Amino acid sequence: MAHWTEDAKRLNIRYVSIKSKYELTTEASLSSDACLIVLPPSGHHEYRLRLRGLNELFSDLPIQLGPNATLIVFGEIVDLVRVHTVLTPFMRYQHWISIKRRTVKTNGDDSLPLHHFGALVYTKYKSPLRHAKTRIEYTYCPVCDKTTKDYGGKKHTYHEYGTLISDVWRDIACDLEGDLTEVIVRFADLLGVHPYEELKVLDCRQLILERSSILSKGPSTWSNVINQLDDSQTNQLMFGDCLEKLKQIPDNSVDFAFADPPYNLGKQYTGYYDDMTVTQYFDWCDRWITELARILRPGRTCVVLNIPLWAIRHFLYMETILTFQNWIVWDALAFPVRLIMPSHYTILCFSKGNPRQLPGLVDEPEILDNLRPIHTHKFIEPLAEGFCLRLNCINRRKQMDIDDRGPLTDLWWDIHRLKHNTRRVDHPCQLAPHLMYRLISLFTRPGELVVDCFNGAGTTTLAAAQLARKHIGIEISEDYHNMALTRHLEIQSGVDPFRKAERTLTAKNSPVPRMPKQRYVIPKKVLQLEVKRIATLLGRLPSREEVLQLSEYPTEYYDRYFASWGEVCAAARTTGMSESRPVVLKQAVSKQPSLFDLEQIPSNK
Repeated sequence: MAHWTEDAKRLNIRYVSIKSKYELTTEASLSSDACLIVLPPSGHHEYRLRLRGLNELFSDLPIQLGPNATLIVFGEIVDLVRVHTVLTPFMRYQHWISIKRRTVKTNGDDSLPLHHFGALVYTKYKSPLRHAKTRIEYTYCPVCDKTTKDYGGKKHTYHEYGTLISDVWRDIACDLEGDLTEVIVRFADLLGVHPYEELKVLDCRQLILERSSILSKGPSTWSNVINQLDDSQTNQLMFGDCLEKLKQIPDNSVDFAFADPPYNLGKQYTGYYDDMTVTQYFDWCDRWITELARILRPGRTCVVLNIPLWAIRHFLYMETILTFQNWIVWDALAFPVRLIMPSHYTILCFSKGNPRQLPGLVDEPEILDNLRPIHTHKFIEPLAEGFCLRLNCINRRKQMDIDDRGPLTDLWWDIHRLKHNTRRVDHPCQLAPHLMYRLISLFTRPGELVVDCFNGAGTTTLAAAQLARKHIGIEISEDYHNMALTRHLEIQSGVDPFRKAERTLTAKNSPVPRMPKQRYVIPKKVLQLEVKRIATLLGRLPSREEVLQLSEYPTEYYDRYFASWGEVCAAARTTGMSESRPVVLKQAVSKQPSLFDLEQIPSNK
């Protein structure tokens, strides 16, 4: 898939095959340009084994790099988390970019197939990453020939070429042990801005580095006795602090533990604060992770959802008491706060001791009559890449008997955040129920016990109840606790708690203020296109005063309908797009041109 960078010049790419630590340090010495290091891949069934010697390999590297240097490291998950511990005291972490593997690696039935590796990006300078604005070309459904995403009434605010790049790269695929040309060239384009001229690729795949396992053991105080909770102890919602309430749950009694904690990013929750110091935050996280591990039965799974940077720290602690299963990349676009859009959310999966076979992979598919018909999701059978989610296209595929399902791996793109207020309740960070349907169906069987120690508005426990699992939910906010209680009563009354409904909401998961519900005399699209007309007339974005003078619509509409002047000017800053495939692309769809000329990349002599 093609990409397009604005006002950038591709960096000259220089390739060096590294045979020793001395060569690595020498080649990186005093480089103020971009440097890309490729670590050795893991072998078959070695994805839990870490490379030895990474501390020594990277210890001198940050000192050698120049003050404007950007460093990128390609590697396996278990290796990148350790590279981070070496580099982060000396360099600024910028991004963890997830890159799709061309060849999916299978590892048996106790973990999901591996479908991605990572690229960590650091800089010696402290400001945000300097890079070119880069867009990824739209993809089109092979059945309806429209964009794989339905842009609805906002097409006028999108670019005709494609969307801004994110930190999950699924449009291209490479193997860490194979040809990395496509992804290397993308970085050469992405970083093609002043003062950079060269991207130096230091290929360490020829280094002889052994892999070893982490032997994790829980605290000696943990009991070996397997406990079975009776009915009076399950299917309950606990109100209070998670650390206090978790202590009330016996050892080895839970089949699946899930945590989607506050991310310590200053979110506006009701009943607690999201602004600890980093040290306080991880000390607190380690304590509830330890409690979740304690109550977990042997072979069962604990899952923690967080942003990649925090997930690295969770990983390093969890592997000391649990066994790594998967780093699932959830491609779930968040609020676009930068030109590399944050889309990579990490679902860390660790088991207590050796994991059992995953029920969702080895059991017969469940037949559930109590759930409403779901057209777009089969919990363990994800939508295959390339198909859209438009209901008319889904129905057409069914009529044509087109198989639009793909294998379940550790790269999830078909579960989307709740965008529409009719699907939301008054909680700023409400999870999509389909995420919990999948996790619970994957890791548990009917009748088993699910625990969520940050239950919020109840998505986890509600999904567990619908899937005939026992559940315990813990929530410290009385408002959210009562909200979850009310929604569980809806299930008992035969009402779908995840239904569409008109609600008055106050919470919002972004810094943009929530606009009051109102009737639009003039559609917002019309007003935005009017500002675009004025911008074309002036040759630049207009000010509020200029719109007041030149618009045929009263300025009060712009003030009442939009949260910011940036939103008013959204259409004026771009070209607008169509969801139908361009004619040129239609004619060329059967011919896939080579994206890159490999001879442009000189080899090291």
